[in-house]
Amino acid sequence: MKKPFLLFILFTLLLGLIGCSSKESVSEDDILKLVKDYKTVQYNIKDPSNPPTEIEIGEKVKNYFSEKEFEKQMANRVFATGPLIAKKTNKSIELEDIVLEEEKKKEDGSIDYNYILKLKFYDENSSETIEKKGQLTIKELTITRDWEERTTKIGNEVF
Repeated sequence: MKKPFLLFILFTLLLGLIGCSSKESVSEDDILKLVKDYKTVQYNIKDPSNPPTEIEIGEKVKNYFSEKEFEKQMANRVFATGPLIAKKTNKSIELEDIVLEEEKKKEDGSIDYNYILKLKFYDENSSETIEKKGQLTIKELTITRDWEERTTKIGNEVF
């Protein structure tokens, strides 16, 4: 009676160890791709006279966020920023680059990052690239916090 039970325990432990060791870790490339994809959807606006709504942007980026953080971003109308600036300046917007720097790994497995967005504002006559700083926290390819500077200066306008 003891022998089958002992074999069962050993088999269970072995399966547990195999499961833990085969768990894939998230690479920095995966995290950078996640953030680039998200920020591209948030900011790329081709037609400033007809930009996407904040609801449309929110629906496209919803899966990048934890439920709690997504609700917070929607309540703070974060996804309205790009369309508002595009419409007021009558300029298209494009994410040119993002610089992501790891700040701190936390005990819960999440990682804090600082970032700098390089956004190009352009029309047929001119082009200007601005930098926008921010911070975010990511846990297992899910954004649990995203904060960025609110003030943006384009030309002589401040938004």
